[in-house]
Amino acid sequence: MDCQMMPFARPRRRPLLALLTLLCLGVAACAPLPDIAQTVDAPPPVLVPLAGILAQADAVGTSAAAVAPVTARADRLRARADQLRSQ
Repeated sequence: MDCQMMPFARPRRRPLLALLTLLCLGVAACAPLPDIAQTVDAPPPVLVPLAGILAQADAVGTSAAAVAPVTARADRLRARADQLRSQ
C-alpha cells in the first residue's frame, strides 16, 4: 500500500463567496448615480499658482518645532510595537 499524504480538508467557501459577491453587487446597483449634467455644465476649477503654495511650504519649513511632535509620536509607536512584539 502506497503511503500518500492527504491534503488538509478545506471548508467550502465558494457558496459564501458567491453570496457575498451578489450582495455587494446588489448594494452597488442600488446606489444613486451622480448627475452627469451638473458636471458638464459646472464651471472649471480654479487653478492656484504653484509659486504661492511652494512659498507657503518653505515658510513652514522643517523646523525642529514642526518635526518634534511627529518624531516623538513615531518613537512612542516604535516603543509600543517593540513592547507588543516581546509579549
